[in-house]
Parts: sequence; structure tokens; C-alpha cells
Amino acid sequence: MIARRFCYQRFCYRRFCYQRIYFRRFGYLSPLCIGLLLISSPIKADPRFSKLFENAFAGAVILSDSDAVTLGFKDFDPNNWLNIDDEDAGTPESVDLRKSLNVYTLPWTETLTQSPTFNNQLVFRLSALEADGDTIDFQSSKPDKHHEYVLGGYVGYQQQIKFEDHWSFNTGVGAHLQYYKSRYSYNSAASKQYLKPLVDGVLVNTDAWATTAQSEVGFSYLKLKQWGKLTFDSSFNYFYGVGWGEANQGDVGYPEGWYWSNEAKLFFDVTDFGRSVQTIYSSIRRVDIGGDTFNTIGSPYYYEATLGWLMTPPFAIKFVDNIGIGLSINYGSALKGGSLVLFFNQD
Repeated sequence: MIARRFCYQRFCYRRFCYQRIYFRRFGYLSPLCIGLLLISSPIKADPRFSKLFENAFAGAVILSDSDAVTLGFKDFDPNNWLNIDDEDAGTPESVDLRKSLNVYTLPWTETLTQSPTFNNQLVFRLSALEADGDTIDFQSSKPDKHHEYVLGGYVGYQQQIKFEDHWSFNTGVGAHLQYYKSRYSYNSAASKQYLKPLVDGVLVNTDAWATTAQSEVGFSYLKLKQWGKLTFDSSFNYFYGVGWGEANQGDVGYPEGWYWSNEAKLFFDVTDFGRSVQTIYSSIRRVDIGGDTFNTIGSPYYYEATLGWLMTPPFAIKFVDNIGIGLSINYGSALKGGSLVLFFNQD
């Protein structure tokens, strides 16, 4: 069994303000906002609320896939570093947003068959996504606190069929099991009196589950050079699932979405001392998205560019192919901005 990558990621969703009440959460429409605007009595299951949980589960699917999103441990605004003025590259607000959510993923694979023309493998991934959720701040009162997290497990099967010297056809299928938990603290008399009867146990201080099937299909290109290698990958992913649990009286919805990633990578070997190889790594990627994932990313597509330095250890280490550090810039989405990135088994 080989550990492929360990990713530490951080991101935050958008913020919203309605008159004097402040909201923050996964996606564009906060459940507390909708709850206050649409209801005036204890709420019952409502399909409008189930959409919000669909967005949370769908967002966790794409954010835990490092082949779709690259996030790091130190965020910055590229406009300040590059002396440019492009809001699609980043803003102080978007950098602040990126810092408010943590995503941890641990993927690994187990090869089943490997030959010059056919490879297949089992893919496993554990993930944890945590965020500061919606808060409603009543004037002259201590702010409420809300913490949300989504735990996930994924198992899948992938195969690669080589049909030309440098080209391969790739397919895969898998399943996610996710658990969502909300913890809300009412820290003011006003929120305890007016908010708690409306949302407690339905939109906050509740939990939910989702199981989701995911399929992928794509092509890959590999060209080996004396100085390194050049690769191109195109992968289309679609997922659909069903949710259940205590949230919204069991009406958690059906998370659905798709994303299409096209990425070119270049590996340039700078030095080679025996087993130890120093490599400059660069990539550029475009990701198109749809379905419930749109509410997380905030754009129908975005770009990512990465530049880094990789090192192969001078001696064999189990589960470690290479390690490195670099810069990644996201352009055109709610994730816009830059990050310092740690690489582990980058290929």
C-alpha cells in the first residue's frame, strides 16, 4: 500500500450581511438568513433548507480532492506581491476567506495490476473539513459562535489503458460517506429568545449524513525527456448522492455536482546525485464546475497556477517518493488568492 499524497488545505466560504445581522457559512445562502427571512414560527422540514446541506456535502467533495483544488498553509494576495491590480487574482477579503476553513485529506492507493498497457488500483481517502459557520450578531450583545465540520471517507477503483505511445484512457468509480455536524452557541439573551426556537435542532446543533457515488473518465499524456517529463491530464467527475439524519427533520436533500479538470505539468530535473533528484515543478490548470459545487466555488470555472521545488530523498523511505514546497495561485473564483504549498508525492 502506497501513500500518494497528504494535503493540508484551508479555505473559507463567502460572507453575507443583511441589515444589521451578519452571516457567515458554506455557500452563498446561509440557513440562518433564510430561516429568519422566511419564517416566524418553529420551522418544519423545508426543501429550501435541504439545498443548503446539499451545498455543504458537495463542497466537501470538491475541496477534499487535491486534483481539483490546491490550497496551502500560508495565504496571501498576489496583487501585493506582483504589484498588479486584478480582483480576479485576489483581494484582502478573499485572503481572509481562505483562512477561515481547514481541510485535511489523506489519500493513498493500492496497485492491483501493472503492465505496459494496463494499470488498475484501489483508491482510498480520508478527509476532514472544519469551518466557522453562520453567526448572527445582535447589536450590543456578545457574538454567537458556530462551528461546523464534515468528515468523509472515500473508496474507489481506477484503471488506465494505454492506447498510444504517450496517451492513456482513464476511468474510475467510487463512493463517499460523509458526516456533517453543527455546534451553535447562543451567547446573547436576544439570540436565545428569538433565534433558538426557530433554528435549533433543524438548521444548527444538528447533524446529517450523505452517501454519494462518483464516476470519472478522462485522458492522460506522458512525454519523458532527458531533462524530466511533461504531462497533461483531463478528467471529468460527476457525483450524485442522498442525505439523511436529524437535520431539517431528515430532509437533507440529494447532493449532486460535476467538475472537469484540465491540467498541464512540467517536471525539470535540475540536479541528480544518485537517488536524490532536485526538480522544478510547474503546472497550470483550469477547472469547470456545475451543480451544487457552484455554490462553494462561486464561479463556473477558475484557473490555478503552481510553481515549486521537489526533492527525492537520497535514501529510500517507505511511502515517500518526493517532498517539496511551492506557490499556488487561484484565479477567478471565491478561492482567489495565493498560498504557500507543501508537496508530498507529487506526480
